Amino acid sequence: MSAPVALSPAQVVLVRASYAAITRLEQDYSARFYHRLLERHPFTRALFPDDLTRQISVFRLTVDALIAQLDQPEAQPGAARAALAELGQRHVGYGVLTHHYAYVGEVLLDTFAEMAGDGFDAATRTAWEALYAAVAQAMLDPPVPAAERKP
Repeated sequence: MSAPVALSPAQVVLVRASYAAITRLEQDYSARFYHRLLERHPFTRALFPDDLTRQISVFRLTVDALIAQLDQPEAQPGAARAALAELGQRHVGYGVLTHHYAYVGEVLLDTFAEMAGDGFDAATRTAWEALYAAVAQAMLDPPVPAAERKP
């Protein structure tokens, strides 16, 4: 899935560098993220399975894929946005509401900032905010049927 946003080349470098630093740490950011999310917003516990092991892994793999393809041109225009819209629709089925995206973004960026330390400066945070905002918006957009996607 390619990113549904055009980050500047400098922002891509910042996001990738900070993500690489975070993923090299012993503690898994994804597990820490879910711990913080449930701690700050306990009502979200009802949205997840009792055992978060698979959820933690899938979340990390999804972010890995997003970062890996951040500056690659999409093979099929609109495919990434459509995939994210479909993911968003699945989240609606899980009980996720529009305002939950702000909670997730805040906790995710705070988790990254804490883990990256001094490496997560204002410019890096701004780059991540732009990326998260675009992903969240794509997830909130209604999915485009495959027949209507641009080839």
